Amino acid sequence: THVLTATGWQPEDLTWDDSVTVSVVDSDGVRAEVQAQDASDPGIVVPADAAAYVIFTSGSTGRPKGVVVPHTGIATLALEQVRLFGLRPDSRVSQVASPSFDAAVMELLMPFACGARLVVPAAPGPLAGEELGRFLSQGRITHALVPPTALASVPTTALPELVTLATGGEACGAELVRRWAPGRRMVNLYGATEATVWSTWEVLEPGVPVRVGRPIAGTRVFVLDRWLRPVPPGVVGDVYLAGAGVARGYAGRAGLSASRFVADPFTGGGGRMYRTGDRGRWSRSGVLEFAGRADDQVKLRGFRIELGEIESVVASSPGVAESAVVVREDTPGVRRLVAYLTGQAGLDVEVVRERTRRMLPEYMVPAVFVVLAELPVTVNGKLDVDRLPSPEAEGGERYVPARTEVERVLCRIWSELLGVERVGVTDNFFELGGDSILSIQVVSRARRAGLELSSRDVFVKQTIEALAADLVPSLDGAHSPTEAEQGPVVGPTEMLPVQTWFLDTHPVAPHHFMMSMGFTL
Repeated sequence: THVLTATGWQPEDLTWDDSVTVSVVDSDGVRAEVQAQDASDPGIVVPADAAAYVIFTSGSTGRPKGVVVPHTGIATLALEQVRLFGLRPDSRVSQVASPSFDAAVMELLMPFACGARLVVPAAPGPLAGEELGRFLSQGRITHALVPPTALASVPTTALPELVTLATGGEACGAELVRRWAPGRRMVNLYGATEATVWSTWEVLEPGVPVRVGRPIAGTRVFVLDRWLRPVPPGVVGDVYLAGAGVARGYAGRAGLSASRFVADPFTGGGGRMYRTGDRGRWSRSGVLEFAGRADDQVKLRGFRIELGEIESVVASSPGVAESAVVVREDTPGVRRLVAYLTGQAGLDVEVVRERTRRMLPEYMVPAVFVVLAELPVTVNGKLDVDRLPSPEAEGGERYVPARTEVERVLCRIWSELLGVERVGVTDNFFELGGDSILSIQVVSRARRAGLELSSRDVFVKQTIEALAADLVPSLDGAHSPTEAEQGPVVGPTEMLPVQTWFLDTHPVAPHHFMMSMGFTL
């Protein structure tokens, strides 16, 4: 591994595992040597079907699948994005997706194909809510890809420079279209990693049903029955993707590749189709409509997850006999992964949780682990999902109650959003079922209560005890840093939401409340 350093950045500033050998190269020292090299075209010919990149996606057996994507796929996608999105050299494209997520490939291709500018956030980490809104505004973003869940957390603002807003990865609701489509082109994208990011698109308009859309150039979409015969419009079938974007297969997984990449019976020349596992139907106008999944793969917060992969990891933990993982929505609007397991007496759930966290990315770690004497089954021996009990809504085992007014306000907010009856100040937000989107709602409610928080705070300080340590209630409530500062307020003013809540729940004299909040009368 070679590391290029710039003036003022010393090798000792780097940290790495001792097992990694690193050569440090001073970029200033080799600049002249590099500039002296021949700048002419080296004349290297890369075949269109040669591998451009390998990206890993979820595997149902606990082994991630490396998808081998050819150059022809990314070349086709790049040209289509320029054409369909109206990209120009002066466009400004946001780059917010993780490099491990193939949406990042789409973001990179958009500016590179036309000489536009790629705008990268200054700080690492997930962007959502007001932070994402500020990034889009301050970065003067003209083209952005935002999953529906993240988009729902962004306050609706003018953003006049955002001319194209793409969304995909999960279902987009009509309310989001109503909020974001006016004044710009809003498009719904559908596709798969195995077919070079996305294969269809549809312009979204308020009042018009959200549909998957039509194929992009170089792509063919089929809706077939079990015998690979096309079904009539309006009839649900299995969705297959074909054309230039179809990947070469899975790296080192010939058997799996053969089962998912099948011969294309509609074209000659040895073409193949990718079986997506999605179900869909054609409308009479030739637009594809989504009709669910054919297997246990789910979409959660924009991530494609195969529940079998999580079950495999959980079941491989010491002391676990069986496992089942489902997506539950016990609190309206809050979808989370719940793992059910059986095993030896005295099974330590925390050990299983930590092992799962080490083996899987954070978005695939169940929010709750429930130990059962046995998993419920149907008469034919299959898991009876409907009989799986609701997880107990309890906090951590070592419950520590709130001790200050700030801690009490945060405990109440967490309890309401997470559907947890009792929240202690040492309980971990993410272990109680929190996620990046719920963290945005925590920030919003906290600011309404006069507590200034950011989403990054929730990620870094994951307990109420840590969050409350540096928080001081604000007299003027939350405000956006882009708003003008307010001058002195004189005369009668309404109470803050936290004051109203406290007086409703604690029958004490107002001056006692003000003194408890640290205010001097």
